[in-house]
Amino acid sequence: MKIGDQNHGLQIEKYLNTQAIGNKPENQHNANRADQKSPVKTDTVELSSQSKLLNKVSDTMKTHEPQRAEKLQMIKEQVQNGTYKMDAGKVANAMLKDLIKDLG
Repeated sequence: MKIGDQNHGLQIEKYLNTQAIGNKPENQHNANRADQKSPVKTDTVELSSQSKLLNKVSDTMKTHEPQRAEKLQMIKEQVQNGTYKMDAGKVANAMLKDLIKDLG
């Protein structure tokens, strides 16, 4: 990415000249002609596929599913009350499945 303009000094000089002359219409026309001679440069931004994926994940996380919110609230209450029961075997199996997916 290139920031800045190599013709910056030239543009400042043109501006000061138009201010000194009084910016008359015929002088403005000549200044416009001078501007047309110099090439116009534009900035571009390209996003990587990883940044696009992160943006999509972020957007997905912002959406709330009502059933999930209710389930999470119920689990929070059970944990706070000390009544939450979990099956250690199911947790271990889920962890192993995730590990196998990550390795394979």
